[in-house]
Amino acid sequence: MRGRSVAALAALVALLGALLTVGVAIPADAAKAAGYAFGTIRFPHHDSPKVKVLWFTQDWSYLGTANAAGGSYSINLDPGTYHLQFVDQRASYVTAKYAPTDVKVTVHDGSGTRKNVTMTRGAFITGTVKAHGRPAGKAKVVAANTGEQSFSTTANKKGQFAIGGLPASGYSVFSYDHRHAWVDKSTWAGNLGPGQSNNLAINLRTKAGNLRVYLYTSADGSKNRVAGHPVVTAVSKKTGQFWSVKSTGGSAVFQGLYPGRYKLVANGFGNWFAKTAAVQGGKVKPGRTAFGTFTYTKRGGWVTGNIIDGTSGTRLQKPFSSSTGAKIDLYSTEGALIGTGYSDDDGDFKVEGQLSTQSGVTLVVTPPADSGGYMIGDGYCQYDGTQVADLSITIGQESDAGAVEVPRHPGQENPDCTS
Repeated sequence: MRGRSVAALAALVALLGALLTVGVAIPADAAKAAGYAFGTIRFPHHDSPKVKVLWFTQDWSYLGTANAAGGSYSINLDPGTYHLQFVDQRASYVTAKYAPTDVKVTVHDGSGTRKNVTMTRGAFITGTVKAHGRPAGKAKVVAANTGEQSFSTTANKKGQFAIGGLPASGYSVFSYDHRHAWVDKSTWAGNLGPGQSNNLAINLRTKAGNLRVYLYTSADGSKNRVAGHPVVTAVSKKTGQFWSVKSTGGSAVFQGLYPGRYKLVANGFGNWFAKTAAVQGGKVKPGRTAFGTFTYTKRGGWVTGNIIDGTSGTRLQKPFSSSTGAKIDLYSTEGALIGTGYSDDDGDFKVEGQLSTQSGVTLVVTPPADSGGYMIGDGYCQYDGTQVADLSITIGQESDAGAVEVPRHPGQENPDCTS
């Protein structure tokens, strides 16, 4: 699904850290002053619901979220182009709910960019759900559109449901009862424009099955169980219906699935990139639990090295008075922060993550601010930050930055750091 989906199958959250360096030249793009995007939010029906603003990169990678208040918004952003999405926070069953509204905005260095937004009433779908002919109270109902967005709600105790705030699109609706016992194929709700609706009668007649998928990583032929908690989505090859869960203990458990075979849409985690592939084995059968496997195979690159005194060549061990070693940041050729690590007790460092093949990477070293200095001989030396330019990273491989010389503060050139 695209990164602008507002429900299941959302893309991974990309966390951006602030750049804090002392006495070090940083990539030009990263040095630009933050700007901001702002504007009014207009509500055609003269109401004023709570609105949440989400912002994304140009390729719809999620960056952050904030609440809007008083009919306006203001977001501090680094210079660049972003997608902003405005989401009505009323409950999913409110049929008067506004549809998510997307705008594109370019923020400039140290200044504000105004972009006003007009919300549009969404389409809505209502109906009832029955399981084997009886009202399916608390059934889960999901409306998925042709733009690969999904919206969900829970039916009341009589099986009645409503899903409001839907963007104009074509919709199919699928459901499963809260006991995960009954499912059925999707029901086509038609093409719906702003404010349009359709009422559906859904009857779940197929006995559901369950699926446990064991998750592995493998980049060199050896398999290891996944130690993280990536969100994974099982997609029915027969119907296209999907179920999302957070994995734990190296496996993902899905309940209430339509019988048949499945593919897995697996979010990236740690050093491992996202992957979509068929579940090996694990054909779901009515009323039974199937077991299958899935393997991550694409690991990011990593950068290693060590930091040394630029005067004596001595390794810079972590100061006793500091909570961490030196901070090691990696920046892409565009100036985006792509990875962070810290030197260890021996001055060695390793920066890893979902790092793709790229060149022109800049490594920035920042000594810890809370230290009393590094012990060199009989004295304690203070250091400035430094950087190494034009590194290359290769996916799935180590890139050695070697020994990075960190300069002393001016006036500390003597062996014991005295002036």
